[in-house]
Amino acid sequence: MSDSGDNNVPLDPWGNPIRPGVRPPTPPTPTTPAASPWAPAPAAPPAAPPATAPTNPAWPGSAPTPPPFVPPPPVSPQGHPVAPQWSGPKTDGLAIASLVVGIISLTCAGYLGIVLGPMALIFATKARTRIERSGGWTKGAGLATAGIVLGVIGTIVSIAYLIFVLQNPDFLQDLIDRLSTTTTTPSSGSGSLNNT
Repeated sequence: MSDSGDNNVPLDPWGNPIRPGVRPPTPPTPTTPAASPWAPAPAAPPAAPPATAPTNPAWPGSAPTPPPFVPPPPVSPQGHPVAPQWSGPKTDGLAIASLVVGIISLTCAGYLGIVLGPMALIFATKARTRIERSGGWTKGAGLATAGIVLGVIGTIVSIAYLIFVLQNPDFLQDLIDRLSTTTTTPSSGSGSLNNT
C-alpha cells in the first residue's frame, strides 16, 4: 500500500480496500445463528493450565518414558551406511496355487479331479497373464506352466477314470471286496497236519 495519506478508503471486514461503486459484504453478527461461509472461525478458548505440576526428572518415577529403541542402519566395513538389499521379484500366488491344485487334481483322479483340473488351468492362465503384465516385478511363469500341464493331465485322467467307472459299475465294489477278503489255501507238502 502506498502512503498517500488517504484514510477515507472503505475497507471490507478483512481490511482490504473496496473499489468505488461496490457494496462491501456485511460481516455476520454474533447473534445470527447461521454465519456466512466466509466469516472467520471463532477463536479457540484459552488453554487450561495443567492439572498436575511439572515433573522433576531428579525424582524417581517422574522422568518421561524414553522412546522405543530403533537400531541404527547397518554400516559397511569402511564406515559408510549400507543401503537395504532388494529382495527381487515376488512369486505370484496364483502360480503357486495352480501348481498345488494341479498336483491334487492328478492324485485325486475321479470326482474331485474333474473339478480341480480345470481350476488349476484357470489359476495358471490368470497367473501367466499377471506375470506378463507385471513387467518383471513378479515371477512364477514356470510354476504356472507346470500347473497348466498338471491340470490338463489331471482332467484327462479324471475323465478316463469316470468313463471307466460308468462302463463298469461293479468295478469299485469288486475291488473293495478283493482288498477286504483274504483267502487262505492249505499248502501241500511240509507243514500240513494230516500226513497219512
